[in-house]
Amino acid sequence: MLFQRLIKENAAIWDSYLHHCFVKRLEDGSLEKEKFLFYLKQDYMYLINYAKCYARLALNADNAKELRFAMKFQQYIIEGEIELHKSILQLGIDVDNLCAKDESITNIAYTRYMLSVGESGDFLDMLVALSACAIGYAYIGKEVFKNSQHSLENHPYREWILTYAGEEFQKETQEFEEFLNTYNVSDEKFNKLSHIFHNVVRLEAEFWQHALEMRV
Repeated sequence: MLFQRLIKENAAIWDSYLHHCFVKRLEDGSLEKEKFLFYLKQDYMYLINYAKCYARLALNADNAKELRFAMKFQQYIIEGEIELHKSILQLGIDVDNLCAKDESITNIAYTRYMLSVGESGDFLDMLVALSACAIGYAYIGKEVFKNSQHSLENHPYREWILTYAGEEFQKETQEFEEFLNTYNVSDEKFNKLSHIFHNVVRLEAEFWQHALEMRV
């Protein structure tokens, strides 16, 4: 299966993303609130651009099936994750007044890289670029929930954990992974996809790190 091949080929960087210090501290509740809010603020802006990436994915579609997939997941990002982040951030950040000056360099690098993949490549290239976030968060959410479920009642990041470990998100992610796995590729194409995947996973890990350092 294509996605498992990508993980296997990039095992070390994939593991550093899933088990980053930021994730482990979020899991045990020791992550400082200001760092979590910094992450949420950046992630809110990231998700707006991530939703735009699905518009690029739609432009790259070769058939109705691919077009429906792109449009469905764009809608899910807009109506689901962005609204969740907005509700949390309203506790301390006015999301409606966020602007380009608030966006971190890491954030810019990640989302613009994905867009560049879509502009220079095809539908599958863009799908793989989007996969680290789309599928990775489900892997992380599931594991964090498993490791912290006995202490969730008073967990400071309970809502975040339950969102990404929740049935709806897990179901959507499984659909994404299964869709990606329907593609069979040549060795040459796989090497290109693996390079893209390696880059986006690196950027995911860097997103955790820059939040840990609160580095704009």
